[in-house]
Amino acid sequence: MVVFLTGSNGGIGSAVSRLLKAENIKVIEPSSSELNLNDSLNVTKEPIDGFIHCAGINILAKHSEVNQEDLYKLFEINTFSFVKLCGKLNFAKGSNILGIGSLYSTLTKENRIQYAMSKHAMYGAVKTLALEMAENNIKVNLISPGFVDTNLTRKNNTKERIDFLQNNIPLGLTTPEEIAKICLYFVRGNKFITGQNIIVDGGYSLRNL
Repeated sequence: MVVFLTGSNGGIGSAVSRLLKAENIKVIEPSSSELNLNDSLNVTKEPIDGFIHCAGINILAKHSEVNQEDLYKLFEINTFSFVKLCGKLNFAKGSNILGIGSLYSTLTKENRIQYAMSKHAMYGAVKTLALEMAENNIKVNLISPGFVDTNLTRKNNTKERIDFLQNNIPLGLTTPEEIAKICLYFVRGNKFITGQNIIVDGGYSLRNL
């Protein structure tokens, strides 16, 4: 089995990479210098069985402070490159495609307008791709983590907020390893789930924290 993975240097991406390799799955994981998601996407033509788009950025800004250059960059990395790669990669029949979304694929919060827009759009892309790629038995789904204990989460939240979430989310902060396990199941075992948003948030959305 061969899986193409973006964002393998990130908190979730690195956990996904480690787990797939531990399961003897070949991982093609170009670095950001090898695959510029803001530019033309030259990718391998090797047949692959799975694609996981972990690459993503989050630039905080109020709606009145949105910078067009930042907005476009965020959409290019979070959303547009995912769609482009789905059109460029050489998928074997029966492949699984996963976009890493977010709670902000369906919810939102102050100062997250750019990020929420890009993740909502990604969910729309997943549902459409699921229909269009079904003729080759290719399944396309979104994995939407809640608050995962990564450097990015800690960068965008105060220590007080992190402590609050850890103590008030029913199951606490999710770990990158738990997200990786979900990804492993989908790329290796999913046969019939497509076009879905799989929320992995430890119960966060149940309490609307």
